[in-house]
Amino acid sequence: MNQWQSLNFKKKGSVFLVPLGGVGEIGMNLMVMIWDGRAILIDCGVMFPEAGMLGVDLIVPNIQFIRESKIKVEGIVLTHGHEDHIGATAFLYEELKRPPIFGTDFTLALVEVRMREHGNLSHASLRHVHRGKKFRAGPFQIEPIQVTHSIADSMGLAIETPIGKIIHSGDFKIDRKSMSGERFDEARIKKFGKENILLLMSDSTNSEREGWSVSESEVTIGLRRVIKSIKKGKVLVALFASNVHRVHEVIKIANDCGRKVALCGRSMHSNFEVAQKLGLFRIHPGQMIANELVMDMDPTKVLIISTGTQAEPRSALYRMSLNDHPEIKLEDGDTVVMSSRHIPGNERNISHLVNNLYRRGAVVIDSKSAPIHASGHAYQEEQKAMLRWTKPKFFFPVHGEYRMLVKHQQIATELTKQVKSLVAENGDVLELSKDSFRKVGHVPAGKIYLDEAAGDLHEGLLRDRKQLAHSGLVVVSSVVDSETGSMIEGPDFDIRGVNDEVDLEGLRSELVRRFKELSLEARKDSHELNEEFRRVTRRFFFKANGVKPVVIPLIYQV
Repeated sequence: MNQWQSLNFKKKGSVFLVPLGGVGEIGMNLMVMIWDGRAILIDCGVMFPEAGMLGVDLIVPNIQFIRESKIKVEGIVLTHGHEDHIGATAFLYEELKRPPIFGTDFTLALVEVRMREHGNLSHASLRHVHRGKKFRAGPFQIEPIQVTHSIADSMGLAIETPIGKIIHSGDFKIDRKSMSGERFDEARIKKFGKENILLLMSDSTNSEREGWSVSESEVTIGLRRVIKSIKKGKVLVALFASNVHRVHEVIKIANDCGRKVALCGRSMHSNFEVAQKLGLFRIHPGQMIANELVMDMDPTKVLIISTGTQAEPRSALYRMSLNDHPEIKLEDGDTVVMSSRHIPGNERNISHLVNNLYRRGAVVIDSKSAPIHASGHAYQEEQKAMLRWTKPKFFFPVHGEYRMLVKHQQIATELTKQVKSLVAENGDVLELSKDSFRKVGHVPAGKIYLDEAAGDLHEGLLRDRKQLAHSGLVVVSSVVDSETGSMIEGPDFDIRGVNDEVDLEGLRSELVRRFKELSLEARKDSHELNEEFRRVTRRFFFKANGVKPVVIPLIYQV
């Protein structure tokens, strides 16, 4: 039995918290909350691969702990519809034994799309919740709290447990001038603060940024000013498809500027249709045009709203930057407005994208030169406000890289010496009682890499792909007489991704020399020959050009 399997998750008087994603990293959020062996999951998200993760489409949390323990998952509670909070739900749903999924209308509409694509919508239990109305998920009674974020229908959670109330902020900012009509429910949170909150879990993403975050209303003003100033060519506004309220504002701005709007990108169309269906906004059909009509219109009468702000290789904007989009071409005089932030790690790819946009003759405007984007996450003063209003006994910073969690903990400690807090990482087991909050163990946690064509990719396979990309491949083939142990043909070479200006005759001579040194039994042992040919070939290439390629020996015994 592994040490973690001896942990007693039915211990009287204790709620256990086990983050399996989103703590110590950005993305892949999944928090397990347990009482008496029964659990809910708060969010179930994905992480997107970095450039070097060859062939990886998505990364989901490792739920070995849930699978191998005797914990029963009673529900998945989704705070909002961003992929790093909902994207793993469809992939893990069967393994989690089909628990009910709770969320607001827009969130569940997005989940429904993904589960339909994954083929498990027919047996999914989607339960719509409404802010201010309590619902029960397993042993917990939960009240959704309206918060503002960069996606519609976001919520925080007030969770009533047998030992006290826990507040989970969800991803939030305090936007008092939101253009969506949604408001951060400050009054409700302050009221909770009078009810002896046991624990606050709060968004740490922007804990290193001082002051208050920029309101979405200021972004609308900035976008309007920029778009109205553009007098020639097409305008393309690139933004996250999930930010449907900003999409709506851009459509209104385009209408005021006499431009028709084309939506570009599958997720852009999908999210727009969901928002329209739910009545989040209404757009007159006459304002919209199909993509195939764009190039036939006066460019000064067109505005395109596109996905691809992070230079995703299959996105609409990326394809346009390569002049490879089937319907829309960027031309001299066009303007691309990048209404987004750079996700850390994507800087190089985005720089490459922008260079290609300029090669098409477009001008690029980003948030460095104009106020056309705002973060959806709270800055330090908003984080302080959340702490002051809730007055928690214990504090647990979540949703952020480790340094962000530490900074958020420091903010809490400086604000009030009474609050007791800890910083955790994925896999840590935290025990919460009425009088204590402490780490008591660690369970398996990590990442599962998904190739949507091939299924799960274990880390060894991913390492192999990286090595192939970095060092190349050499196939060494030879034919050996299985009776006499003599070499009949070869060795011959097939080289991919390696500098082939090495002395292949020298390598052949080295392999033949080593072959002759082997005993007769070893020459007849294909496994032994494989290992020797692999070792000699890797060593030869390393001496020749400093790389150790992946070597595949093909020894044919005849």
